[in-house]
Amino acid sequence: MPFALLLSVLLLGTGSDSSGDTAVVATVGPYVITSRDLLESYEFGPSFVKRKPYPLRQHLQYMIDERLMALGAERFGLDTSRFVRDRVAGLEEDLAVEELYRADILSNMRLSDQETEEAVEKARTEIRFRWLYAASVGEAKAIRKHIVNERRFDSLYARQGVSAGGHVDRELQATALQLEHDNPEFAETIRRLKPREISQPVEGPDGYYIVRVDEVWRNPLLSESGYGETRTKATETLREMRAEELSREYVRQKMIVVNPVIRAEGFNVVRAYLADKGLSRDKQLQWQIPATFMTEAGPRPLRASEEFLSRQLVTYGSESFSVRDYVRWFEIRQFQLHTGSLGAFNASVKKTIWKMVQDKLLSKEAYRRGFQFHASVVRETDKWHAKLLYLAGRSYWMKTIHPAEADVRKRYETQKHRYRDEHGSLLSFAKARDRVWGDLYYEAEFHLLSRLLQELKKGYHPVVNEETLARLEKSVEPEKNSLDVIFYKPGGTFPRVAYPTIDEAWQRYPH
Repeated sequence: MPFALLLSVLLLGTGSDSSGDTAVVATVGPYVITSRDLLESYEFGPSFVKRKPYPLRQHLQYMIDERLMALGAERFGLDTSRFVRDRVAGLEEDLAVEELYRADILSNMRLSDQETEEAVEKARTEIRFRWLYAASVGEAKAIRKHIVNERRFDSLYARQGVSAGGHVDRELQATALQLEHDNPEFAETIRRLKPREISQPVEGPDGYYIVRVDEVWRNPLLSESGYGETRTKATETLREMRAEELSREYVRQKMIVVNPVIRAEGFNVVRAYLADKGLSRDKQLQWQIPATFMTEAGPRPLRASEEFLSRQLVTYGSESFSVRDYVRWFEIRQFQLHTGSLGAFNASVKKTIWKMVQDKLLSKEAYRRGFQFHASVVRETDKWHAKLLYLAGRSYWMKTIHPAEADVRKRYETQKHRYRDEHGSLLSFAKARDRVWGDLYYEAEFHLLSRLLQELKKGYHPVVNEETLARLEKSVEPEKNSLDVIFYKPGGTFPRVAYPTIDEAWQRYPH
């Protein structure tokens, strides 16, 4: 999504000043954990802690431990590391753009009663359909030509299922509104078909589809509460669709105004940089992607000089973005590039460049209007800063653990009875070695963290407000069958999990 697909953040209410309890539940040095911080982190957190006795208290303890380690990381100067600095900057930009989205998109969005009622009708219309798949348009046309009746479609459908291994998910039932939300172009094709009618080939992201609508029916609303629930869900879906439409147009207009141009030299440098990181040497040679570029001193390898990073990549008016701007943007996002062919690779590189331009233009607008100083942006950025410091610190300390090979073998010899296969037979050292190494590593991790946290607690004196915590605990009970659900924010300028909750690695460190 080009602007901010904020469903996991905006619609769930995170980052909003309008709700939540700001009562302090704990302090860790300069860090303050409010009731809202704790409840949001718990809601979006991993399931293992929800199954513990006193789960909210356990979760709070892990939050305290992470902030202690963040302070320890800062003491080692990791707050100035590129890992932390670049990601905090990217997250602050993303949060500022979310405020821009609220101000220019959500606040101006209005839905009429007629639009809402039409959405309700679409939400009541159920469609069940199946499709055949073809890798190319020629193959798709040939398949359709041979479908002369309903029975022929059924036989081809069954044959494709067998060729795909006996089970293939090429049948779907959904409401007309959900189809329109998920894939507007595909929904339009479905809408024009009568029951049992066969579509012309429809192009998709990975091939072509021939669709047959098996059944269309309208769900009755038998109660007032049923209508109210359907109307609420339909309105939410319609708001999402309208917001996406408005945001796409918002970005399109900004791109038209500045009229950015990708410079050939900068594009070639970026392409070579990405090829060097993600393509084999043979493929680079096959596609004739250069490894050297001309400088005043003659041809130089791409890695040999930072000069290449200063080359212009995109110009717009009197301003520009450099290769360095792109590299820093790309490295903390790591988009997957298509490498099936040279054309696909070039196209996907160009697509990421345009995405970078859009992100940067939105960030510039958000910063020009001061959204980075909004209380919600500052608060959420501080949380991410603490989380990134913790991750940098944990990585720093864990890298000091190196179980010696002699210790691995000694542990195996003294406790080999523990290392068995699924049939109960003893494993040889060669087969058990990785498991033994892992046991030693996690034991060392536990002891290292225990000593580190004990030392940090002496220096920063975390304090828990027991009265506030007791009040919050009344509404939270252990969940024996709790499942992990990751709330992910794929859009915006920084794709990420929706909230910086606790690390799942704490599952190995019981309190």
